[in-house]
Amino acid sequence: MNGIILYADDDVLNSKSSENKLFQKFNSSTEHSVLPITNLEDLEKTISCVSTFRALLLDWTFKKPKIDEDMPDINENPLEFLKSNKIYSLVYIYSRESLSEQTKNELKDIYGDKKIFFEQKSGNFNEEEEFEKICNGISTFEKENKHMEIPFVWSQSINKSAQIIFSELEQADSNWIKEIMDTASADGEEPCSEVINIFQNILSESLIQDNILRKSLSDYKPSDAVVSEENTAKLHRRLFYTRLTVDAPIMTGDIFKFDDNEYGILITPECDFKNKNKDSYEFLIIKKDLSNAYQKNKQGDYKKNANSAKQIFTNGVISRHILASFPFTEEQFDTIALIEFGSAFKNKSKDELGACRTLFKLNSPYIHQLRQRFVAFMGRYGVPAMPDSLKSYHLKS
Repeated sequence: MNGIILYADDDVLNSKSSENKLFQKFNSSTEHSVLPITNLEDLEKTISCVSTFRALLLDWTFKKPKIDEDMPDINENPLEFLKSNKIYSLVYIYSRESLSEQTKNELKDIYGDKKIFFEQKSGNFNEEEEFEKICNGISTFEKENKHMEIPFVWSQSINKSAQIIFSELEQADSNWIKEIMDTASADGEEPCSEVINIFQNILSESLIQDNILRKSLSDYKPSDAVVSEENTAKLHRRLFYTRLTVDAPIMTGDIFKFDDNEYGILITPECDFKNKNKDSYEFLIIKKDLSNAYQKNKQGDYKKNANSAKQIFTNGVISRHILASFPFTEEQFDTIALIEFGSAFKNKSKDELGACRTLFKLNSPYIHQLRQRFVAFMGRYGVPAMPDSLKSYHLKS
C-alpha cells in the first residue's frame, strides 16, 4: 500500500537514541516514507490532517511537554487517543514497556485482533534487525488485508480532489462560502448543511471521473471468503443509517422514539427548521409491535417460499414501506420496520420532541425514496380500468 508511516515516539528525533537510528533507517529507505512525531498533541493534529497513512508506529510512554521548567516530568500514554480516534490503518505499538493484558484486550475490542500489533523494543537494540522485523510485520499485514487497498486509493483521491475543488472555488470567488450560505439563508435553507451538501456533490462528481480510483475498483478481485448474514446486516445498517453525535443538528431523516412502541422518522424538509412560525414537525410513524407482527407473518411465508423475500423488500405495495435492519436497538440487526402510509403521518409539536431523538438517522437516498413514495401514495388518483379485450388487442401480433 502507498502512504507514509507515522513514527510517534518522544525520542525519535534524539540523535543519541536507538529510536532515532531506526527512524534514520526508515528515512534512508526508498520503499518507505516516514514522518517523525514527538508528542501526543502533534500526533492528534497530524491524524486530523492526514487521512491516509500506511501505518502508525507508536510508542507507549511519552514525556508530557512542560509548561514550567521547574515542574517534574510527567508521563502519559496514548490509550485515550486510540480510544477517541478511529484509525483505519495498522496500529503498531512499539514500546519498551509491556502493556497489561487488560489494556491489550481493550484496544483489541476497538481495533480487532488483526489491525493492532504489540511489539516490545529489543533490549539488545540493532536497528537492522528492528527495521526488518517492523517492515516484515507491515508487509504481512498488507498481504493479509488486500481489501484495504481500495479505501487507501479512495482516500488519496478525496484528498487530491478536495484540493483541486477548493482552489477552483477560491479562484471563482474568494467569498464562495459566504455566497452560498447567504443564498441558502435567503431561500430558507439551513446554511451550514447547504454549503456542505454543495461541496460534497462537486466532490462526488470529481471522484466518479477519477481514473485511478475507477481502475482500482475495476481490478478488484474479492476473495472467496464466506461473509456471514449477520455481517451483511451490520454493513447495511451502516449504509442505511448514520449514528449521530449528541450535538448533531436536527435533520430530515432523524429517527425519534416517542415511547417503547412508537418511533417516528422526521420528514419535514430542513428548510422549514428555521421557520420560527412553524411549531410542529411532520413524521412517519413506525409501530414496533405491528412491525414485529408483520415480520413474524412474513417469516412464515418465507419458510414456504424463499422467493417471497424479494417481494417484501422491493417495496412493491404502494401503501406501505419496509425498512431493513431498523435500529430499534443497537445490538440487533434483523429487525424490520413497517410504515403503513394510510395511518403513518403525524404532526408532533416541538414541545413533544424533548429528548426523544435517537442516535440514528435514515441516510440519503433512502430518506428521499421514503418521502417520494409517501407523496406518491397520498397523491394517487384512480382512473377507470381498461377492459381485458383492449389489453389483448395491443399485444396481438
